[in-house]
Amino acid sequence: MSAAASLIPVSWLPSLASPFKGNVKTLVAKPYLCPCLKIQRTKHRVSVINKSVSASVQPAGENVRFRLDNLGPQPGSRKRAKRKGRGIAAGQGASCGFGMRGQKSRSGPGIMRGFEGGQMPLYRRLPKLRGIAGGMHAGLPKYVHINLKDIENAGFQEGEEVSLETLTEKRVINPSGRERKLLLKVLGEGELGKKLTIKAGAFSTSAKEKLESAGCSITVIPGRKKWVKPSVAKNLARADEYFAKKREAADSEPTSV
Repeated sequence: MSAAASLIPVSWLPSLASPFKGNVKTLVAKPYLCPCLKIQRTKHRVSVINKSVSASVQPAGENVRFRLDNLGPQPGSRKRAKRKGRGIAAGQGASCGFGMRGQKSRSGPGIMRGFEGGQMPLYRRLPKLRGIAGGMHAGLPKYVHINLKDIENAGFQEGEEVSLETLTEKRVINPSGRERKLLLKVLGEGELGKKLTIKAGAFSTSAKEKLESAGCSITVIPGRKKWVKPSVAKNLARADEYFAKKREAADSEPTSV
């Protein structure tokens, strides 16, 4: 845009509130009034040239302020959806990319996960591991273990009771999660020089011998029995009664010298 085209008559400009008192003849351009406006004094009229109009328009870049009229996604971030079943010219018109025949081209649930066409699948060819590595309950712990040396260093006094609750209070063990429902098992590592009353679900053979030699009182806490059907429970009770009678009969017979 040329400088002549950017000349704007003063009469066309809106009235601006200004502290100036005087007429047009005494008007002198001052740089601090408005730096974007250049006032030219001519013979008949005063024209104002807007410098910002004649300035070249900056291309859109990083310094452009976001507005509602220039908001949009980044180039390449939005892609047109693939049109399937809309004719051969679309590229995926006839079979939509699923082929012409076969089980995978039919409608329905398809094939199961891991299916290999009828041959022995991989998850059946691999050997299974026992215990917790194979996902079975055989490898899960059945007791919360503690050694005799830990009981000795726990600070129990003579004649006190040692159980899962007292060991937890003294912060010797900290069962959490599934271990809260398990019983205590005492192992035989270390020595115990005090007479204590120990209540646990099981004792190892070496721990039982050491506790009996130290004069400690041992109490075995029965665990929670597995639920069985009433008919099975009845048969188990009959078997226990039968073997108990046989043991009594064997004990009552005199031993031959």
